[in-house]
Amino acid sequence: MSRWRQDPDGAAAEIVRRSLPALGLEGRVLLGGAGTQTCEVLRSAGISVTQWSRRIGDTASPTTWPSGGPFDVALLRLAKARDESEMNLHAVSSVLADSGRIVLFGGNDEGIRSGISDLEALCGASEMIGARAHGRIVSAPRADPARIKATLAEWRRVHRLSLPSGARDWVTYPGLFAGGSLDEGTALLLTALPNLKATAHVLDYGCGSGPISAAMQAKYPELRIDMLDADVVALTAATENVPGGKPIAGASLAETGIQRYDAILSNPPLHAGVAEDHAALERLIAQAPKHLKPGGLLLMVVQRRVALEEALGALFSEVQVVAENGRYRVWRASAGRSVRDAGPPPRVR
Repeated sequence: MSRWRQDPDGAAAEIVRRSLPALGLEGRVLLGGAGTQTCEVLRSAGISVTQWSRRIGDTASPTTWPSGGPFDVALLRLAKARDESEMNLHAVSSVLADSGRIVLFGGNDEGIRSGISDLEALCGASEMIGARAHGRIVSAPRADPARIKATLAEWRRVHRLSLPSGARDWVTYPGLFAGGSLDEGTALLLTALPNLKATAHVLDYGCGSGPISAAMQAKYPELRIDMLDADVVALTAATENVPGGKPIAGASLAETGIQRYDAILSNPPLHAGVAEDHAALERLIAQAPKHLKPGGLLLMVVQRRVALEEALGALFSEVQVVAENGRYRVWRASAGRSVRDAGPPPRVR
């Protein structure tokens, strides 16, 4: 297995480090969609960069679109989803100087060849700077401004989505989980929505474009809904799809402050790029007891192969599977024990 699957951020930083002599990063440099390791490689080499990402984790201050141009070079990390990668090419092009260039890098396992095709479709011919360690890094001149979709609004899409309350218009943007459809796991969770008081306060953890929040709002119109996601583009869509919901940019329950909820609902992310990563799931389980009111509940859906009974049982006295199919289980945990007495939960396998 290549490093791009086991440690994608480390692999990305390494291909940039090894390619620095050939990159010629001079003038104002924008680093787009890359993690802190790549940023540190550049700064350690004395290169001043401006970071842009839509996600917390890559940067402490994510934004939906880059600003502060014009830049001479945009060093862009290939995104996980091809439609997001294509939009990012336009996004960084929109803040490049007329003579600027895009440098795109990513792993073979991540789809860098398709990314290069999209780069060439927008900008013309590209130049291969490096192909090593199962990754590639290429450069291309800025696209013709007339071809650039220069705002997030130009990438907004409206689909029809079927929820338990009926079909409705649904706003999405590139790179959002499930796009304009309802994924199988979330659909299963929506069959097991909890019975709550009409004015309950709930959190949708990893809300994406907001289907769980929308279903809860349709069931309980007076419900107070907080929507947490590390992706501010996802929160932009969720805010449109769930009027009155409160968006919170964050990767953990700590970003909600001292809030305690009647229920926390989630279809938590299990991947970082192409690599499987249970960090978000483990944080959710560990932090949930401190953020639930007495009698509050945690309801989440994960793939059947992910064993949760031991991890949940370490912190909650009542744990049960309330819905399942051939691929997914919906877990409900309530009556949290004292976190001080319970200690950290076991790692999720």
